[in-house]
Amino acid sequence: MSDQNIVNFPGVPQELPQQTITLEKQPFNMCQHAKISLDSHGRLVNCVQCGAVIDPFQYLATNAVVLQRAWSDHASVKRTLADMNDRVAALKKEEQRLKASVRRLKEKQPVIDTRGKDIL
Repeated sequence: MSDQNIVNFPGVPQELPQQTITLEKQPFNMCQHAKISLDSHGRLVNCVQCGAVIDPFQYLATNAVVLQRAWSDHASVKRTLADMNDRVAALKKEEQRLKASVRRLKEKQPVIDTRGKDIL
């Protein structure tokens, strides 16, 4: 095919225009917005670290989810701790019972001295 058969549309420039749109990529470690400032006049929530303006409702919703997860994790850890404490108490009782049993058995059995004697 030759270039003679190609017809350009009217009004289309030959060269491509310069790119006017740029896309900012988020860094790998995105900001967690741990430090914020509240603008009471503009009713805005700003991140101190990255300078982003955060939607107040979204910030509250995100923090509510985080707090709810923290409370449920705390309750789960408390239940696990109570279970572990019960198990430790049961093991201590079992240890005392076994020590007393060993002591009773030692008292019932006479001590046999076998030093220097042949046992058949």
